[in-house]
Amino acid sequence: MLTVVTPDAEQVTRWLEQANIQHYICDQCHGLHLSELQGREGVVDARLFVEEDGVLFSTELEVRPAALFTVQADLTRLNMEYPSLKLFLDVNDDSMPRLVACDLLLGRRGVTFEQFLYFVQATLDATVQLLEDSQQADWLFWPDDDVPPAEPGSLH
Repeated sequence: MLTVVTPDAEQVTRWLEQANIQHYICDQCHGLHLSELQGREGVVDARLFVEEDGVLFSTELEVRPAALFTVQADLTRLNMEYPSLKLFLDVNDDSMPRLVACDLLLGRRGVTFEQFLYFVQATLDATVQLLEDSQQADWLFWPDDDVPPAEPGSLH
């Protein structure tokens, strides 16, 4: 028989461990960071938050400022291509622009481990595909992008 529970942070942590999904809790937020995505180039944050209505899966990709208008123009298409994700841009003065991908597992009435696992895996898969598409489109900021170009040598 399937056990239906209303997930809290401890339950989500146990389920992640049971599914062998690497994660950690940082000291700056109450989210469970998913190592599989967190360590990829272009990903700022990939985490699960346990909220009142359920479990929120959020991933932030750092967008190159020069690609900001292109990403904005493609948001409608992206939201249609990734129907399980809610995609939007987060632009503020304090940091680089970010493409945010979210999904919510409604859990107020309870969920099973199998439902949780399907939610996490489906969202991971869609987010990885979005990340790869964004990399191919050259939308994302890379750590070596801030290195100034080498000065050209003298021409003869």
